[in-house]
Amino acid sequence: MGIEDFKIEPLSPLPGPQEQAQAAVEPEGPVPAGFNERFLAYAMDAFPFVLGTYLSLNAMVQAGVMAYTPGNVWKWKALWIAAYVLYETVFSSGGRATVGKLLMGIRVRANDGGDLSVVRSLVRALAYFLSSATLNLGYLAALVTPGNRALHDYISGSRVVSVRERGDLANGLVLALSWGLMAILIGSWLNQTVLKLSPGEKTQIIAAHRTISKLAKLEEIYMEREGHYTNDLKTLADLTGNVNAVRAELYKTLEPQTLTIASNGRRFKITAKARNWRKTEVEVLSRRDAPSAP
Repeated sequence: MGIEDFKIEPLSPLPGPQEQAQAAVEPEGPVPAGFNERFLAYAMDAFPFVLGTYLSLNAMVQAGVMAYTPGNVWKWKALWIAAYVLYETVFSSGGRATVGKLLMGIRVRANDGGDLSVVRSLVRALAYFLSSATLNLGYLAALVTPGNRALHDYISGSRVVSVRERGDLANGLVLALSWGLMAILIGSWLNQTVLKLSPGEKTQIIAAHRTISKLAKLEEIYMEREGHYTNDLKTLADLTGNVNAVRAELYKTLEPQTLTIASNGRRFKITAKARNWRKTEVEVLSRRDAPSAP
């Protein structure tokens, strides 16, 4: 073997600092979609179905086509829910996108990066209800899990990825809109659940209002006799002939130390607070003025 058999090939140049940094930050595969953009897409997709449910139900009830009964309401809601599940199934499979996801530049993919099958897409749509049934923790899981995956993503073997980049201004707008809408929804939920009057509370409020209405009736009786109203509770109780019974009813239905009778002789105003936990105020006003003094 002679020296001419050896060949020296030029070495490839080593990557510079810029090329090394670019390779280090370059993502492998699609970037997972963030929670905020997923939430806005979900809201945009669900809103037309929620609105359509109530508008169509009210229209049918007003037209006399359907009676407004709990059974009919649930049946009508079930039809719209089925339509929503079908919509999500079709447009989250086969590389397609729902309107909300299309606008937000995100897509649903299988774990391996391919298109989601129709069967898995159906499982994913049905699993939305499991994510909701866990006090929405199934949705919130996308805030902390690897790849921002929600409960229904784990169940169906799917993930949501971004297919379009946004600038800093657009990302800030998405963040503000998503958390603003979330605050509105949480407030609405609290108003419909925690802050909503229970049947027991309504009973207590009605009882309190009934009690002060009886005092208002005694005011009218007193005015017919004396020609003016009074702010003296004992005087009103004496008209019944059973002061102890009046005292017992006041204690049973009204929060202690909350009854107030205000009168200038011609008019009166009776206020008190019911014995429910939030001490709801009830009020009765005079229905007619007492005659003026001659």
